[in-house]
Amino acid sequence: MGTAHPADPFRLGEDHLTPEHLEVWVDTPGARLSLGEDARARMAASYRGLEATIRRGDRVYGVNTGFGGNARPSPRGAGQDKPPEDGAAGLQRRLALYLDAGSGPPLAPRVVRAILMARAHVLAQGRSAVPPRVVDALSALFHDGPTPELPAWGSLGASGDLITLAPLARLLLADDEAPSRTALALMNGLSGVTAQVALDLVTALRLVHWGIAGSAVAAWALGVRQEAWDAVLHAPPIRHHSGQTRIASLLRERVAGAPSVPLPAGLAIQDPYSLRCIPQLLGPGLEQLDLAHRWISQELESVSDNPIWVDADTFLSSGHFFGGYVVQAADTVAGVLARMGDLLERQTFLLVDGTRGLPPNLSGAGFGPEALRHGLKGVHQAASALAMRLQRGAIPSAPFARSAEGHNQDIVSNAMNAATVLTEQVDGLAALVAAHSTLAAQALEFRDGWQDTPGVVAWHGAIRRQMPPLWDDAPLREPLAHLARDLRAIPVPGP
Repeated sequence: MGTAHPADPFRLGEDHLTPEHLEVWVDTPGARLSLGEDARARMAASYRGLEATIRRGDRVYGVNTGFGGNARPSPRGAGQDKPPEDGAAGLQRRLALYLDAGSGPPLAPRVVRAILMARAHVLAQGRSAVPPRVVDALSALFHDGPTPELPAWGSLGASGDLITLAPLARLLLADDEAPSRTALALMNGLSGVTAQVALDLVTALRLVHWGIAGSAVAAWALGVRQEAWDAVLHAPPIRHHSGQTRIASLLRERVAGAPSVPLPAGLAIQDPYSLRCIPQLLGPGLEQLDLAHRWISQELESVSDNPIWVDADTFLSSGHFFGGYVVQAADTVAGVLARMGDLLERQTFLLVDGTRGLPPNLSGAGFGPEALRHGLKGVHQAASALAMRLQRGAIPSAPFARSAEGHNQDIVSNAMNAATVLTEQVDGLAALVAAHSTLAAQALEFRDGWQDTPGVVAWHGAIRRQMPPLWDDAPLREPLAHLARDLRAIPVPGP
């Protein structure tokens, strides 16, 4: 497949779709999708194969059979394998009707747009035996709307995104000439849950790197003994973990050139683990994020449907609608974000406790009695609550699978529930990184020597665009929300 750039239309079924591409196309006004002649030819060939198979009288799951546990061989002569009285299109409409049973909050419009693009890309590969006009219809919704309202709750992640995408199938099946397996092809895949996880994964990666940079700055302001981050300690022959090596390097680069901060007498000769063990704590998570990114990228490129058109008039059934990789990716990322939150919250405690040469609660001096100035005490309290939410969200979803649909789906992935949890985790980490960054930036105001350190200056300037220094009690809810929004959307400035 080719490469893609948002200035040009994304060639469905031909360009390589990554989580980053998905985010760019969804968030770029006027971004376009296209279906080229090669993709149209593949789709038309598979649809002709389906038509030929049906004319021959062969059984094709979901076209001239029931669905799920209802799809059973009929007794000889009973005629149950014949198309229903209202035709194959009527069967597809009834499928979309009975599955439209979702609940919960609707998915965000940008998530729905990502789903439209991801599903169109899968169908354009020509393995689902639907005609090109189905992808054209998805592209039209992506370009001009309306944005369908899709429920967050109800899909099992096997068979695919059935409940969540039923309203989309109903919208496209309003045409009386609907193809014979359009509803099944739209719903019986993983594009919905994969698109949602993909967007959250890109944001999570951005927030994690903001957290790493903020950890370096906070640790420096707290007087970390940087020998614990020394390159020789985090590379072969002493250590052999690539994530740990990368984290230690990022920490050193961020504060390179900053002088050591003098510490009060009497402190322990070794720093707390939340300063000393950052590479060991975050290194595994960085490697897990790499693995999750690989899985989601592969799923975006994979065909998820059932049955699959192989060639000519051959259709094979399998379980490509089972979201095993997606749920593991979502659970993995959710756990990594909780560990990041744990680290950041512990550092916020050190920043406000007044034991390492910084004033308690990072409150400014000279503004009246110290006991009546509260500084950033409330921000630390909020950070603690956010860290606890993140810890709760680290409970994996995959083990909570239940048998469903008359035991036909006797084990499911639970991927959509994992995706909704991951969205909450990303939101929580954005708020916590904003709180931690606010405290770390305030700590810099009490230290000297960092003003000539490029990595710290660049980070500090990015935080101060939304969060000015605080010298008196003030409400910070809105500035924190604006900062969290920025951290979700922009990369960390380089050293």
